Amino acid sequence: MSLMILPKVYVDESNSTGENLLDPSQPVFGLASVNIQDDLATTLVDDVKSQLPKGHGEPKYTALAKTGRGRAALLECFSRLPGDSVRVYVAHKRFMVESKMVDLLIEPRAYKDGYNMYEDGAAVAFANLMNVVGPVLGDKLAYDKMLSTFVKAVRSNSQATVDDLFTAIDSYCQTATPEWRETIDLFMYMRDEAEDLIKDIACGRQRDELDPAIPCLAALVWDVGRRIGQFMLIHDTSKIVARHALKLLNTNELPDPTRPGRLMSSLPAITIEFSDSKGAPQLQLADWVAGAGRQWATELIWKKGDLFSGNLGPIVKEWLIGGLWPDPDTIENPSPPNLP
Repeated sequence: MSLMILPKVYVDESNSTGENLLDPSQPVFGLASVNIQDDLATTLVDDVKSQLPKGHGEPKYTALAKTGRGRAALLECFSRLPGDSVRVYVAHKRFMVESKMVDLLIEPRAYKDGYNMYEDGAAVAFANLMNVVGPVLGDKLAYDKMLSTFVKAVRSNSQATVDDLFTAIDSYCQTATPEWRETIDLFMYMRDEAEDLIKDIACGRQRDELDPAIPCLAALVWDVGRRIGQFMLIHDTSKIVARHALKLLNTNELPDPTRPGRLMSSLPAITIEFSDSKGAPQLQLADWVAGAGRQWATELIWKKGDLFSGNLGPIVKEWLIGGLWPDPDTIENPSPPNLP
């Protein structure tokens, strides 16, 4: 198929803090895709700008959502977006830390012992169990310290050692109820995995392990591909996506963790390019859509009764394809990821 006739899909992020997943002021990462023609995108963006006071500056979502005029302009714009042209994916950053603790420490040991925790959904179930009972069946402050020390140890610019991490894990385990400690104490046996992981990160063999940008982008791309087939991906300028672009374009060469012995399918995005909103109004729209998704999802966590977030709810739910989000049902009914 000629690249000239492939559709273009534009993607932008909201509240990206990289590997700093525990910033209390930004608990949600949002990602959005927009697939509409240039003329409609230009008209929608120009109409929003026309409703703003002179000197407003670049109409980024955060600025627009702070004023009544900006919020009204956003809602009008969203009402004119073709529903099937917009998709949103969100990530609960704290839950991602819990998931990564399982993925990077426990799952490798289980796999060595012949048990694939991805195949039957056990990895997701364990992370959700931590999310639900971790702060309740043990000291909450000690649990928070364990999560934050894990993030510090695993980030590219490591700010904690393996000793720091296991001191924090042990301190939390000491506060856990006897029944819960039998489970959570598994982490205490994963020192070899932690040492190998941190060593690989320190020498650059593994990078960006905690950044939600790549896994969320892959999930979004799969969904878009199911609807429109192959396409050209235009992403807002992103160092991390650029760093992993080649890997994303060659997923068919990687083993599928949920299906032992098989390779993953090719992503429907056959090219990845980068631009900004000055050259592509669709990226301006993607910024607004991602921001709306992130703001609505943040309200689910904070529960402050924000009226604008409530107005966004019915709109965002029409766009939402899912997210990396806690789901207690998976604890008793685990299921593997549903990817091609």
